[in-house]
Amino acid sequence: MDAARLARRVNLLGPWLRRVMGGPTLKISLDTGLGCPHRPHGVGPGGCIYCPPGGSGQGRGGSVGEQLRQGLARLGARSRRGPTPRALAYFQAYTATNAAPETLEPLFMAVARHPAVAGIIVATRPDCLPPATWELLAEMARRRPLWLELGLQSAHDATLERINRGHDVACFDQALGQAKRRGLRVVTHVILGLPGEDISHTNATARHLARQEVWGVKLHNLMVLAGAPLAREHRAGELPLWSREEYARAAAAFLARLPRRVLVHRLAADPGPDRLLAPEWAAGKDAVLSAIAQALEEANLHQGDLA
Repeated sequence: MDAARLARRVNLLGPWLRRVMGGPTLKISLDTGLGCPHRPHGVGPGGCIYCPPGGSGQGRGGSVGEQLRQGLARLGARSRRGPTPRALAYFQAYTATNAAPETLEPLFMAVARHPAVAGIIVATRPDCLPPATWELLAEMARRRPLWLELGLQSAHDATLERINRGHDVACFDQALGQAKRRGLRVVTHVILGLPGEDISHTNATARHLARQEVWGVKLHNLMVLAGAPLAREHRAGELPLWSREEYARAAAAFLARLPRRVLVHRLAADPGPDRLLAPEWAAGKDAVLSAIAQALEEANLHQGDLA
């Protein structure tokens, strides 16, 4: 079983969640409807070249409270087949802090106060966190276990400019410092296989995150999604894409350079089958995870071996 093979070599999130939350957990994806500050009108085209118009993790519509109610109902239905999973409220879509703190406060605190919510995840950009928002996040963390997901993607400014990320590495480092001063956990998003990068670049990004002492990481393989600016380069034949084996070897090398204490929240992306244009192998996540496990075993590497 690939999960067991990986768990012997990688500090995966699952065991930590079972220990801290006291049982199985599932995320309820929430969409605040606030869009992304890096797009001309908050939603739609623009932004990072790999991001489609719909962004990531759009919710089911309706108010945040209604989305949460529906998500909790789905979890409740699972209890007929076994223990009811603990609920992690996941502010996932676009940039969850893309509003004034007085707008965010009722959205966030209603979730933080909900008795059925066991933990909170807030996904955002490092350049969308003014001082008052930091204090709101710290208040939420005093009520429930909370972590931030901050996109970095690469520790190379030239790459961030190439992918139209809209901020530099220093901006991420500064946001990470703000989080640490408030005792907030940070999970860093990284994409392996970005245009112009090879394994030397991704190894350097791993070393940067090790020095910055991040709490967790999410690894993603570069994908071409329908509607994303990257799709134009792909159609023009101007976008080299890694093979599954190249990604697996890069992921194994990346993990070996992370300290063992860093929690690995994700090892491969979950593309919607209706959105994926390339590479074809990205549609088979199980095969990707198996390839990573094999790459670790062949190199006899564990997370932290080269940290």
